[in-house]
Amino acid sequence: MMSEFNRVHHHNISEFPKNFDVKSVNEDLNVCNKCGIIVIWDTEMYWKGEEDLETNKILGDHTAVCDDCFSKLKKGVNNG
Repeated sequence: MMSEFNRVHHHNISEFPKNFDVKSVNEDLNVCNKCGIIVIWDTEMYWKGEEDLETNKILGDHTAVCDDCFSKLKKGVNNG
């Protein structure tokens, strides 16, 4: 049987009801601001406001993004 954590981890927030709160499943989960995937906030996301100015520049208007979206944004910044 699949655990509640595994039922939501690496799934898109759009697959769940509009009022669904990932924190009700596990406090370590959060949602990517770019693609909507549900990931672990401290190991699978990049956050704006960290002391790394390059990260803040790459994130642009996003507050927090998953690793995959960060890689895509980084390629866009380096190619632009």
